[in-house]
Amino acid sequence: MAGSTSAGPLIYKFGGSSVGDAARIRHVADLIAGAPRPPIVVVSAVGGATDALVEIDRIHQSGGDITVALDDFASAHRTVAHALLHEHAGSRTRVLARIETVAARLSDLGDTPLGPESGDAIRACGEELSAALLTAALDAIGTPVRWVDARRLVRTDACFGAAVPDEAALEDAARELLLPAVAGGSVVVTQGFVGATEDGRTTTLGRGGSDYSATLIGAAVDASEVHIWTDVEGVLSGDPRAVDAPRVLGRLGFEEAVELAYFGAKVLHPGAAKHAVSRGLEVRIRSTFAPDRPGTRILRDRWGPAEIAAVAFKPEVALIQVRSHPSAIPYGFLARVFDVLTRHRLPVDLVATSHTSTAFTLDVSAEISAAAAELRRFADVEVRTGLATVSVVGHGLLEEPGVDARVFQVVGRTPVHLVSQASNVSLSFVVEADDASPLVRRLHRALIEDPS
Repeated sequence: MAGSTSAGPLIYKFGGSSVGDAARIRHVADLIAGAPRPPIVVVSAVGGATDALVEIDRIHQSGGDITVALDDFASAHRTVAHALLHEHAGSRTRVLARIETVAARLSDLGDTPLGPESGDAIRACGEELSAALLTAALDAIGTPVRWVDARRLVRTDACFGAAVPDEAALEDAARELLLPAVAGGSVVVTQGFVGATEDGRTTTLGRGGSDYSATLIGAAVDASEVHIWTDVEGVLSGDPRAVDAPRVLGRLGFEEAVELAYFGAKVLHPGAAKHAVSRGLEVRIRSTFAPDRPGTRILRDRWGPAEIAAVAFKPEVALIQVRSHPSAIPYGFLARVFDVLTRHRLPVDLVATSHTSTAFTLDVSAEISAAAAELRRFADVEVRTGLATVSVVGHGLLEEPGVDARVFQVVGRTPVHLVSQASNVSLSFVVEADDASPLVRRLHRALIEDPS
């Protein structure tokens, strides 16, 4: 590994597929050791660990006995530790001790209130053990390494399950805990997804939190780049499940990356993408299993002629149509609707409005019954499910005449429940779920594979 340079620190984030077993963790350690300078590494739980912890949490919340599920969780990590460190007795002993410490903590949750708080205490254990395993693997190959517990680093509020970080506190902690270590030539390993309140209670950042951790830490240390290492070579022009010949995109603008993250691309979480945009971070999506490939660079700005880069789709969408009662005063109608959504913490994806009505999409998994009941006090409400969102994403879509016309021509006679175009980088349609994949395939073929 080369020594430090004047450039800002590198952030490497590895997801669960990258650290799924001993061989993969060993491969990741070698990849980190070959970095141009010591990176700050953000790691997700070992593949399968989060599902096991979710099951432990479910049993715990219901008052059941977690012994068997906990033994399985601990045993899986012991197996990885033995396979990873079979020639390194000291490192193996330390990791096995950490596994027993975490297992003991999980078996004794009596002082932690049931609900989201104990759920966070349970779910955070996967990242803690993957960080311990990766730290030991790096130490075993002679790479200077230091583990920094994310609970000392990422200070959050007490909104368990979706905690909000204190970025100023993170910057202070990063100056104390991270920058001196990498300046001294050590790799730093920390957990993604995890933080803690001011009084030390464990929190998590919600779904996709490890990506978010990486961009938060990247902003705090003024990183030169954030590398999101995953199991694909970069951002694809279409979902391989729906598209015959998707292409790896060499570059994307941040706005395009955010739109793709929200509407189907799984390689970068939307919250992380938005945070990276707001802080001007350079992000690169790369494959752990093809590290020689350049991946996808996500740029602050992307110039050049208008271009359609990708077609994405998001299944399992609910469409909520809200029409004001005939006797209602139209003034303030939209404000009332979105006040209800805000108070019920329902994030909206797409919106279309008129003078007396609005329609919007939500994840079908969102709990909308209470909000719908409140909306019905002043409006007619219709909820439709069995839908999907199909989005065409690119650069300069509003700038070049005829681009939208080409898209609508391909959509043709496909029934569309809502059309939304609020920016220069995306055009979205809400369609029946069964129509989504065929529409994505037609759009990709006509607009990307053979655009002439």
